[in-house]
Amino acid sequence: MNKDDTKASGKRLKISKAQQYTMLEVLGASLILGTCMVISLFLFKYIKFNTEIITQKGTAINEYDQTLRNVGICKDADKNGRLNGKELDNCNPGELSLNDVQGSLRYNVIDTMAQNEDLETVARKREEDCYDADGKKIDFYELYEKSDDDLEKQQYLQLTKICSALRVIPDALPAQRNAEALMASVNQIFILSNWEPETLSPREDAVMSPIKGVGVIPTTLRIEGSDGVTMTTLNNLEHSIRDFDVTSAVFEWTNTGISMQASANAYYLNQASELETTRTVYASKKAKETK
Repeated sequence: MNKDDTKASGKRLKISKAQQYTMLEVLGASLILGTCMVISLFLFKYIKFNTEIITQKGTAINEYDQTLRNVGICKDADKNGRLNGKELDNCNPGELSLNDVQGSLRYNVIDTMAQNEDLETVARKREEDCYDADGKKIDFYELYEKSDDDLEKQQYLQLTKICSALRVIPDALPAQRNAEALMASVNQIFILSNWEPETLSPREDAVMSPIKGVGVIPTTLRIEGSDGVTMTTLNNLEHSIRDFDVTSAVFEWTNTGISMQASANAYYLNQASELETTRTVYASKKAKETK
Protein backbone atom coordinates (compact mmCIF):
# COMPACT_ATOMS: atom_id res chain seq x y z
CA MET A 1 0.00 0.00 0.00
CA ASN A 2 1.46 3.31 -1.04
CA LYS A 3 1.51 6.48 0.95
CA ASP A 4 -1.59 7.96 -0.74
CA ASP A 5 -3.67 4.87 0.04
CA THR A 6 -2.59 5.01 3.67
CA LYS A 7 -3.71 8.66 3.94
CA ALA A 8 -7.03 7.84 2.26
CA SER A 9 -7.63 4.95 4.67
CA GLY A 10 -6.88 7.23 7.62
CA LYS A 11 -9.31 9.85 6.40
CA ARG A 12 -12.07 7.25 5.92
CA LEU A 13 -11.43 5.93 9.42
CA LYS A 14 -11.70 9.43 10.91
CA ILE A 15 -14.94 10.11 8.95
CA SER A 16 -16.39 6.79 10.13
CA LYS A 17 -15.60 7.61 13.77
CA ALA A 18 -17.08 11.11 13.35
CA GLN A 19 -20.26 9.60 11.93
CA GLN A 20 -20.43 7.19 14.83
CA TYR A 21 -19.99 10.03 17.32
CA THR A 22 -22.65 12.03 15.50
CA MET A 23 -25.08 9.11 15.54
CA LEU A 24 -24.41 8.55 19.24
CA GLU A 25 -24.99 12.23 19.92
CA VAL A 26 -28.23 12.18 17.91
CA LEU A 27 -29.33 9.01 19.69
CA GLY A 28 -28.50 10.51 23.08
CA ALA A 29 -30.31 13.73 22.24
CA SER A 30 -33.33 11.72 21.05
CA LEU A 31 -33.39 9.73 24.28
CA ILE A 32 -33.14 12.91 26.36
CA LEU A 33 -35.85 14.60 24.29
CA GLY A 34 -38.13 11.57 24.51
CA THR A 35 -37.59 11.28 28.27
CA CYS A 36 -38.31 15.00 28.70
CA MET A 37 -41.51 14.67 26.65
CA VAL A 38 -42.69 11.68 28.71
CA ILE A 39 -41.88 13.44 31.98
CA SER A 40 -43.55 16.64 30.76
CA LEU A 41 -46.68 14.72 29.73
CA PHE A 42 -46.77 12.95 33.09
CA LEU A 43 -46.34 16.22 34.98
CA PHE A 44 -49.05 17.87 32.88
CA LYS A 45 -51.51 15.06 33.63
CA TYR A 46 -50.45 15.04 37.29
CA ILE A 47 -51.00 18.78 37.64
CA LYS A 48 -54.32 18.59 35.78
CA PHE A 49 -55.55 15.73 37.99
CA ASN A 50 -54.53 17.47 41.21
CA THR A 51 -56.12 20.70 39.99
CA GLU A 52 -59.38 18.81 39.49
CA ILE A 53 -59.11 17.33 43.00
CA ILE A 54 -58.43 20.75 44.53
CA THR A 55 -61.39 22.19 42.59
CA GLN A 56 -63.74 19.47 43.84
CA LYS A 57 -62.49 19.94 47.41
CA GLY A 58 -63.13 23.67 47.11
CA THR A 59 -66.64 22.99 45.82
CA ALA A 60 -67.35 20.63 48.72
CA ILE A 61 -66.07 23.17 51.25
CA ASN A 62 -68.20 25.94 49.72
CA GLU A 63 -71.32 23.75 49.75
CA TYR A 64 -70.68 22.70 53.35
CA ASP A 65 -70.18 26.33 54.32
CA GLN A 66 -73.36 27.35 52.50
CA THR A 67 -75.34 24.60 54.22
CA LEU A 68 -74.21 25.69 57.68
CA ARG A 69 -75.14 29.31 56.99
CA ASN A 70 -78.49 28.37 55.39
CA VAL A 71 -79.47 26.24 58.38
CA GLY A 72 -78.33 28.91 60.82
CA ILE A 73 -76.18 26.99 63.28
CA CYS A 74 -72.99 29.07 62.99
CA LYS A 75 -72.45 32.82 63.27
CA ASP A 76 -70.72 34.72 60.47
CA ALA A 77 -69.00 37.15 62.82
CA ASP A 78 -67.13 39.20 60.21
CA LYS A 79 -70.16 39.31 57.84
CA ASN A 80 -68.07 38.35 54.80
CA GLY A 81 -70.46 35.65 53.61
CA ARG A 82 -68.16 32.79 54.61
CA LEU A 83 -67.27 30.85 57.74
CA ASN A 84 -63.57 30.77 58.54
CA GLY A 85 -61.78 28.23 60.71
CA LYS A 86 -62.13 30.29 63.87
CA GLU A 87 -65.86 30.77 63.35
CA LEU A 88 -66.31 27.03 62.82
CA ASP A 89 -64.33 26.23 65.97
CA ASN A 90 -66.52 28.66 67.95
CA CYS A 91 -69.74 27.37 66.39
CA ASN A 92 -72.29 26.68 69.15
CA PRO A 93 -75.93 26.68 67.97
CA GLY A 94 -77.17 26.87 71.57
CA GLU A 95 -75.58 30.27 72.10
CA LEU A 96 -76.78 31.88 68.87
CA SER A 97 -79.35 34.63 68.84
CA LEU A 98 -81.88 34.82 66.02
CA ASN A 99 -80.49 38.23 65.10
CA ASP A 100 -77.18 36.52 64.29
CA VAL A 101 -78.73 34.20 61.70
CA GLN A 102 -81.38 36.29 60.00
CA GLY A 103 -82.64 34.80 56.76
CA SER A 104 -81.61 31.26 57.73
CA LEU A 105 -83.88 28.24 58.12
CA ARG A 106 -83.62 28.54 61.88
CA TYR A 107 -84.72 32.17 61.80
CA ASN A 108 -87.64 31.45 59.46
CA VAL A 109 -88.90 28.58 61.61
CA ILE A 110 -88.47 30.08 65.09
CA ASP A 111 -89.46 33.65 64.21
CA THR A 112 -91.62 33.65 61.09
CA MET A 113 -93.45 30.31 61.27
CA ALA A 114 -93.82 30.36 65.04
CA GLN A 115 -95.78 33.61 64.76
CA ASN A 116 -97.71 32.69 61.60
CA GLU A 117 -101.38 33.57 62.10
CA ASP A 118 -102.58 31.14 59.42
CA LEU A 119 -100.91 28.23 61.21
CA GLU A 120 -102.30 29.46 64.52
CA THR A 121 -105.88 29.35 63.21
CA VAL A 122 -105.68 25.59 62.57
CA ALA A 123 -103.60 24.70 65.64
CA ARG A 124 -104.98 22.81 68.62
CA LYS A 125 -105.49 24.67 71.90
CA ARG A 126 -102.37 25.55 73.84
CA GLU A 127 -101.56 23.65 76.99
CA GLU A 128 -101.85 25.30 80.40
CA ASP A 129 -98.06 25.42 80.74
CA CYS A 130 -97.98 27.97 77.91
CA TYR A 131 -99.55 30.66 80.14
CA ASP A 132 -98.41 32.42 83.29
CA ALA A 133 -100.47 32.93 86.46
CA ASP A 134 -102.21 35.94 84.91
CA GLY A 135 -103.26 33.97 81.82
CA LYS A 136 -100.73 35.70 79.54
CA LYS A 137 -98.90 33.65 76.94
CA ILE A 138 -95.26 33.10 77.91
CA ASP A 139 -92.54 33.99 75.41
CA PHE A 140 -90.33 30.94 75.89
CA TYR A 141 -87.91 31.90 73.15
CA GLU A 142 -87.11 35.11 74.96
CA LEU A 143 -86.40 33.02 78.06
CA TYR A 144 -84.30 30.70 75.88
CA GLU A 145 -82.06 33.54 74.72
CA LYS A 146 -81.65 34.94 78.23
CA SER A 147 -80.77 31.60 79.85
CA ASP A 148 -77.16 30.46 80.34
CA ASP A 149 -78.02 26.91 81.39
CA ASP A 150 -77.96 24.31 78.58
CA LEU A 151 -80.71 22.18 80.13
CA GLU A 152 -82.96 25.20 80.59
CA LYS A 153 -82.34 26.31 77.02
CA GLN A 154 -83.41 22.88 75.71
CA GLN A 155 -86.59 23.01 77.81
CA TYR A 156 -87.44 26.53 76.66
CA LEU A 157 -86.84 25.60 73.04
CA GLN A 158 -89.14 22.58 73.36
CA LEU A 159 -91.82 24.75 74.99
CA THR A 160 -91.42 27.24 72.15
CA LYS A 161 -92.46 24.49 69.73
CA ILE A 162 -95.36 23.39 71.91
CA CYS A 163 -96.74 26.83 72.70
CA SER A 164 -96.29 28.62 69.37
CA ALA A 165 -97.87 28.03 65.96
CA LEU A 166 -95.14 25.42 65.39
CA ARG A 167 -97.29 22.90 67.29
CA VAL A 168 -99.24 22.50 64.03
CA ILE A 169 -96.27 20.79 62.36
CA PRO A 170 -96.06 17.63 64.53
CA ASP A 171 -99.86 17.44 64.46
CA ALA A 172 -99.87 17.49 60.66
CA LEU A 173 -96.84 15.23 60.17
CA PRO A 174 -95.73 13.38 63.33
CA ALA A 175 -92.08 12.48 63.77
CA GLN A 176 -92.80 8.80 64.44
CA ARG A 177 -95.23 6.02 63.61
CA ASN A 178 -98.00 6.14 66.19
CA ALA A 179 -101.12 4.24 65.15
CA GLU A 180 -102.86 4.93 68.47
CA ALA A 181 -102.51 8.70 68.03
CA LEU A 182 -103.81 8.39 64.47
CA MET A 183 -106.89 6.49 65.67
CA ALA A 184 -107.44 9.16 68.31
CA SER A 185 -107.39 11.81 65.56
CA VAL A 186 -109.87 9.82 63.47
CA ASN A 187 -112.10 9.29 66.49
CA GLN A 188 -112.05 13.04 67.21
CA ILE A 189 -113.20 13.70 63.65
CA PHE A 190 -116.02 11.18 64.08
CA ILE A 191 -117.06 12.83 67.38
CA LEU A 192 -117.17 16.26 65.71
CA SER A 193 -119.32 14.69 62.98
CA ASN A 194 -121.75 13.11 65.51
CA TRP A 195 -120.81 9.62 64.38
CA GLU A 196 -119.75 6.81 66.70
CA PRO A 197 -118.11 3.88 64.90
CA GLU A 198 -118.45 0.32 66.14
CA THR A 199 -114.76 -0.43 65.73
CA LEU A 200 -111.72 1.70 65.05
CA SER A 201 -108.32 0.20 64.13
CA PRO A 202 -105.51 0.68 61.60
CA ARG A 203 -104.92 -1.77 58.78
CA GLU A 204 -102.14 -4.31 59.19
CA ASP A 205 -100.97 -4.36 55.56
CA ALA A 206 -97.75 -2.61 54.61
CA VAL A 207 -97.89 0.30 52.17
CA MET A 208 -94.87 1.75 50.39
CA SER A 209 -94.52 5.50 50.68
CA PRO A 210 -94.33 7.50 47.45
CA ILE A 211 -92.08 10.04 49.15
CA LYS A 212 -88.62 9.28 50.49
CA GLY A 213 -88.34 9.96 54.21
CA VAL A 214 -92.10 9.76 54.80
CA GLY A 215 -93.76 6.65 56.26
CA VAL A 216 -97.34 5.43 55.79
CA ILE A 217 -99.96 4.25 58.29
CA PRO A 218 -102.81 2.59 56.35
CA THR A 219 -106.29 2.77 57.86
CA THR A 220 -109.88 1.88 57.01
CA LEU A 221 -112.76 4.33 57.44
CA ARG A 222 -116.34 3.08 57.82
CA ILE A 223 -119.35 5.36 58.03
CA GLU A 224 -123.00 4.25 58.13
CA GLY A 225 -125.38 7.08 58.81
CA SER A 226 -127.64 9.70 57.34
CA ASP A 227 -126.60 11.72 54.33
CA GLY A 228 -125.79 14.69 56.55
CA VAL A 229 -123.57 12.66 58.92
CA THR A 230 -121.63 11.09 56.05
CA MET A 231 -121.05 14.39 54.27
CA THR A 232 -120.08 16.13 57.52
CA THR A 233 -117.55 13.39 58.28
CA LEU A 234 -116.03 13.68 54.80
CA ASN A 235 -115.81 17.46 55.11
CA ASN A 236 -114.13 17.18 58.51
CA LEU A 237 -111.64 14.69 57.07
CA GLU A 238 -110.93 17.09 54.23
CA HIS A 239 -110.31 20.01 56.58
CA SER A 240 -108.28 18.02 59.12
CA ILE A 241 -104.75 19.24 59.75
CA ARG A 242 -103.73 15.57 59.51
CA ASP A 243 -103.60 14.48 55.89
CA PHE A 244 -105.76 11.48 55.00
CA ASP A 245 -105.10 10.26 51.48
CA VAL A 246 -108.11 8.18 50.40
CA THR A 247 -106.94 5.53 47.94
CA SER A 248 -110.26 3.76 47.37
CA ALA A 249 -113.86 4.13 48.54
CA VAL A 250 -117.17 2.31 48.13
CA PHE A 251 -120.49 4.13 48.65
CA GLU A 252 -123.86 2.43 49.09
CA TRP A 253 -127.28 3.95 49.46
CA THR A 254 -129.20 2.32 52.31
CA ASN A 255 -132.51 2.89 54.06
CA THR A 256 -130.79 5.09 56.65
CA GLY A 257 -128.63 7.10 54.26
CA ILE A 258 -125.20 6.68 52.71
CA SER A 259 -122.80 3.94 53.76
CA MET A 260 -119.11 4.42 53.00
CA GLN A 261 -116.09 2.18 53.36
CA ALA A 262 -112.76 3.66 52.36
CA SER A 263 -109.08 2.83 52.49
CA ALA A 264 -106.84 5.74 53.34
CA ASN A 265 -103.22 6.49 54.15
CA ALA A 266 -101.94 8.77 56.86
CA TYR A 267 -98.31 9.84 56.95
CA TYR A 268 -95.51 10.35 59.44
CA LEU A 269 -91.93 11.56 59.12
CA ASN A 270 -89.21 8.94 59.26
CA GLN A 271 -86.09 9.64 61.28
CA ALA A 272 -84.02 12.24 59.47
CA SER A 273 -80.50 11.34 58.42
CA GLU A 274 -77.61 13.28 56.98
CA LEU A 275 -77.50 13.56 53.23
CA GLU A 276 -74.05 12.82 51.88
CA THR A 277 -72.80 13.21 48.35
CA THR A 278 -69.78 11.30 47.05
CA ARG A 279 -67.82 12.53 44.07
CA THR A 280 -65.16 10.44 42.33
CA VAL A 281 -62.46 12.18 40.33
CA TYR A 282 -60.85 10.17 37.52
CA ALA A 283 -57.43 10.82 36.02
CA SER A 284 -58.65 10.09 32.50
CA LYS A 285 -61.66 9.02 30.46
CA LYS A 286 -60.14 5.55 30.15
CA ALA A 287 -59.93 5.24 33.93
CA LYS A 288 -63.57 6.31 34.22
CA GLU A 289 -64.69 3.78 31.59
CA THR A 290 -62.80 0.91 33.25
CA LYS A 291 -63.80 1.71 36.84
